[in-house]
Amino acid sequence: MAQKATVMVVEDDAVLRRALAELLQIWGYEAETASDGLEALDKIRACPPVVVISDLLMPRMGGIELLQALRVAVPNVSCIILTAAGSPENAVQAVCLGAVDFIEKPLDPERLRSDLRMCFAHSEPPAVQTFLR
Repeated sequence: MAQKATVMVVEDDAVLRRALAELLQIWGYEAETASDGLEALDKIRACPPVVVISDLLMPRMGGIELLQALRVAVPNVSCIILTAAGSPENAVQAVCLGAVDFIEKPLDPERLRSDLRMCFAHSEPPAVQTFLR
């Protein structure tokens, strides 16, 4: 049996984090979860995802800081940023750092699904840089 493609959901709202993970599993993806950017970076050591879906504002490490760290640690990972408190400046910053999309909550599932299809169509196998090991 082929291994499912991994998507990491990084969201401090536990209910939304679980709901997104369940939705991803329904769509056929393997879902990993983390409650903030620091936890996500720690989990990447064990299981590098192909796509990271991250909230923008979280305690300890938010989405922009996570995106910056991922560009160094796993440069080929695709990132989608979600937010309930976005601004044009945040969106521009996220896209300049390589985010595939900047989606405002409430989430449009079809937009997310479309973004995921695009990410996987252009993905390379994830490789974690040696300093994370």
